[in-house]
Amino acid sequence: MVDESILQKHLQLGELVDLESFREVMQSFASLYGVGIKVFDAAGTKLVDVRAGNGPFCAYLFEQGPTKVACTKLVGQLKTAPLEEGGVQIIPCFSGLRYALLPILYEGDYLGRVIFGPFWPKGARAPSPRLREMAPALDAARLAQLAESVRESSDESMGRLMTQLKLFVDVILFTSYRAALTSQMHIESVTANYHELMEKNQQLKEGNEKLQELDRVKSNFLAMVSHELRTPLTSIIGYAEMLHEGMAGELNPEQRDYVGTIMDKGENLLQMISSLLDISRIEAGQVRLALTEVSLGEVAASAISSVLPQISKKRVDFSQQLAEGLPALTADHEKIKQILINLLGNAVKFTPEEGTIRLEIDRYFGPRGPAHLAKALPVFERGEEDFIRVQVIDSGIGIAEDQLEQVFDSFYQIDSSSTREYGGTGLGLAIVRNFVEAHRGVVWVESRPSEGARFTVLLPTARE
Repeated sequence: MVDESILQKHLQLGELVDLESFREVMQSFASLYGVGIKVFDAAGTKLVDVRAGNGPFCAYLFEQGPTKVACTKLVGQLKTAPLEEGGVQIIPCFSGLRYALLPILYEGDYLGRVIFGPFWPKGARAPSPRLREMAPALDAARLAQLAESVRESSDESMGRLMTQLKLFVDVILFTSYRAALTSQMHIESVTANYHELMEKNQQLKEGNEKLQELDRVKSNFLAMVSHELRTPLTSIIGYAEMLHEGMAGELNPEQRDYVGTIMDKGENLLQMISSLLDISRIEAGQVRLALTEVSLGEVAASAISSVLPQISKKRVDFSQQLAEGLPALTADHEKIKQILINLLGNAVKFTPEEGTIRLEIDRYFGPRGPAHLAKALPVFERGEEDFIRVQVIDSGIGIAEDQLEQVFDSFYQIDSSSTREYGGTGLGLAIVRNFVEAHRGVVWVESRPSEGARFTVLLPTARE
């Protein structure tokens, strides 16, 4: 349901003006002229009631039954009597007093009325003789005494007074309506923007839910397809190895080369499939660590043996430096091994023939992150921890500064063109980052184009 605009809404007098300020103005006006003022809105609700001088006189009349009934009837007449637009209407009281009624209008809309009085007409400050006839118990002397406290005014003076009061009321209404219009228009604008924002937010939420569902379907599809491909591919590689070993008969050199190529490409494809399986499990939140006491030296030796054929094929100068006395690491053996294999394989891929690759593993006490970043952190955030540090340094093609963080994103390729020189799925480094972070570690790269790259992994020695 759409709320009615302020331009269409009929405002009540009490909603339009600040009642406290409005009452203060009426109080000042009544005190200045010595005449009481009452203000009612269009629904008959009393907003202002200021008495001046007539209180004791009217209270005395209200003590007697007949005059009390007459007073009650008069009050109803003052509240409901039809008013002429813009004019002042005089209503006589049975006591001889008079009341002046002034309509409160704004742009033709009736908002309420001002009841000014009671007052004595000029030269007639005396109670009506009818009062004794209506209520014989009334004391004439007391009536006369109380009547002295009620102000006397001529019709001409009353006309000027009501003109002044009308000007006051018009100014108050104009100012109040403008303030209310400005405020309400602002509120309506904010409300409209809020509703639009909520609608957009709902659309984004629905779109996000669809994307999450598509991402889940994609991960499940990748996992299913990768799993189904592994079995026949493993058989292909196995049979190719048997052919290569001559188990089905001796092969000539050319045939051995062909079978070797099948084995090599099959291993590459199997590695890609394994990466797809790993990343699908990561995205599905299904990665679990099988924690054991891990020796980094043994894991490094196993990882190096896995990539050694690639290193030898490209005639890369490989070296390693393993610090002595490294503590055992509580970690997942297979995932730490995969981290090293992926980092070394990435270095081999982007290092030209006869380039250099170095693996360094040592113990490191320091901040969690690059040195240049640690210097920029506040003092209270520069906490030092105990880490096993793994660094893979190569003399490869390097990485541009704006790509240093992106290289850890899934499926990201430095060269994503269809004619790119370097193959791969773009999942190796994404898997590295996820496996490192699963061990509460951190990984980053420092590099410049044509100057090689240094990948650093920090693995905390203590478990929480």
